Amino acid sequence: MTMMTICTGLAALLYLAAGTAIVGAMKNDTPRASGLIRVPILLGMLLQGYAIQGEMFRADAVHFGFGFAISVTFFFAVLVLLVESYVHRLHGQFGIILVAAAFAVLLPVVFPGQPIPAAEWTTLFRWHLLLAIAAYGFMTIALVHAVLMGYQNRALKAPGEESKFLASMPGLVVMERIFFRIVAAGFLCLTLVLVTGSIATKEQYGVFIHLDHKMILTWLSWAIFGLLLAGRYFAGWRAKTALRWFWVGFAVLVIAYVGYSFILEVF
Repeated sequence: MTMMTICTGLAALLYLAAGTAIVGAMKNDTPRASGLIRVPILLGMLLQGYAIQGEMFRADAVHFGFGFAISVTFFFAVLVLLVESYVHRLHGQFGIILVAAAFAVLLPVVFPGQPIPAAEWTTLFRWHLLLAIAAYGFMTIALVHAVLMGYQNRALKAPGEESKFLASMPGLVVMERIFFRIVAAGFLCLTLVLVTGSIATKEQYGVFIHLDHKMILTWLSWAIFGLLLAGRYFAGWRAKTALRWFWVGFAVLVIAYVGYSFILEVF
């Protein structure tokens, strides 16, 4: 067992412990998680960052694939929510992301990816990859947000006592506002991904758009998210309609890279 594997395992345990503690606190009569939970989260991020840096970026080659893509995506998601937690109090969405991150951080051990010669990792390609991971990170946070909004919407229509977990969340109108801000940030990153990808394609193939499965699906997801934001701005789309379009766009985005890479790597 290597030091990298040990760091990965410890990071997973810290994320899982912090996530379950936050979710558990949200279910209490006085739902409020202690700020001390940030300590194991920070330690877990340091361990995960050390493991990723050591396994991905080697002297002769860079290892990247399905497992690393998911792991780094959740690293960004945890980072964004950790920063947010210093502005707003810790909430249930952070706990759900942490529990998911506990499993995501282990994926590179199972799916180590394919080596890419270090010389091929140009500055433009590094920015392209960083923006792509950031886009996935924002959309992952939006995914959890969408699930919680769906539960809130159903709870408003169904009689009975509201769960303490949902009661700890902001109101549906506020949740919608935050949701669209997150999607807008992800859409901006995705736009920059397409721009940098087109420039890199021009350098390699002599054309700005190289039509393959990943490129077509990425452009399709970009168009769907753009339509979602336009519908919100011009038509005032609310939770039900907005979430329907978000689910379609997110599914296409996941298939565009994560699903496509998983198939290539596994099969």
